[in-house]
Amino acid sequence: MQQVTGKQRFWWRAAHDAPTPEPDAAQSTTSGRAAATRGRTASTASPTKRASMALRIPRGERRFRRQKRSHRWVFPSLAIAALTAVLGLAAYALPIAKLKAIDIAANRDALVAAAGFGIDQVNVTGQRYTSDSDIFDALDLPNVKTFAAFDSDAALKRIQRISWVDTVQLTRVYPGTLDIVIHERAPAFIWTRGETSYLVDATGRTLGPMAAASNWNLPRVVGEGADTEAVLMLSALRQYPRIERQYAFAERIGERRWRIVLKNGTALELAADREIEGFDEIARTRAIQAALTGKPMIVDVRTPGRIAMRPVGPGSVRTSSLQGATSLASAER
Repeated sequence: MQQVTGKQRFWWRAAHDAPTPEPDAAQSTTSGRAAATRGRTASTASPTKRASMALRIPRGERRFRRQKRSHRWVFPSLAIAALTAVLGLAAYALPIAKLKAIDIAANRDALVAAAGFGIDQVNVTGQRYTSDSDIFDALDLPNVKTFAAFDSDAALKRIQRISWVDTVQLTRVYPGTLDIVIHERAPAFIWTRGETSYLVDATGRTLGPMAAASNWNLPRVVGEGADTEAVLMLSALRQYPRIERQYAFAERIGERRWRIVLKNGTALELAADREIEGFDEIARTRAIQAALTGKPMIVDVRTPGRIAMRPVGPGSVRTSSLQGATSLASAER
């Protein structure tokens, strides 16, 4: 700021960025006179003229001092408010009798269950052959009592590993109910291994042992490896209805080839990986047609273009499959 001497005082405010000029000694007298003259002029000028002579700074060049606001207490305050609201809702939702009986430090699951996240009921539908105990073991309910600790993906995978289960759906019904819908697999044939018979689906998955009193009208296969290879053989057999109608069971020989035993005791010896060719040759040969329903015969079509037939009699070598054909054929009748 610079003060100009005179009868009246006149103050002039310079811009912040402009340096304050320092007058020379030679110009001090002249500047004094000029300042005095300006002072007299300013004092005698009209108010309108004095207003027009006022220093004006463009709005875009004005600088305003902004007040610094502290936000360090905003987020902690919001967090405290949210926590207070949650605790208030929990206190409102929980019965007072339950709150008194809960030791929060020692029984966290009880607190979560009392808050409405407990698994109170489990409904299982759609299962017929799947054991309920297997499903509940897969859920692991003795160790998982609340939805907060329940891993639905892990439980889903454990249930799908149950032999009869094809697909499964888990749904939570608020507040504390778990609905389980089971879709089971369909057995495609019966596999006899030793003294036990098993139900197997079309993918070769063993579903479980067949009860002695059950009455499944399904094709039968016996022997090691028959459970995984029977689907292809049975698919080929369906193309020849006349042979299929006389089918009793099939035996897997050496885990390589099939022996088809008919209801009358006739055995069809097929070559390895040539089931369709063997069935086709049997269906086209008239000499074999009588063996399908008449006297028991052994029909060997393992060699392409060559058919060997011999009767099943007292002097013939009887295999275990041929010996069991009579009992199975009588059971089918």
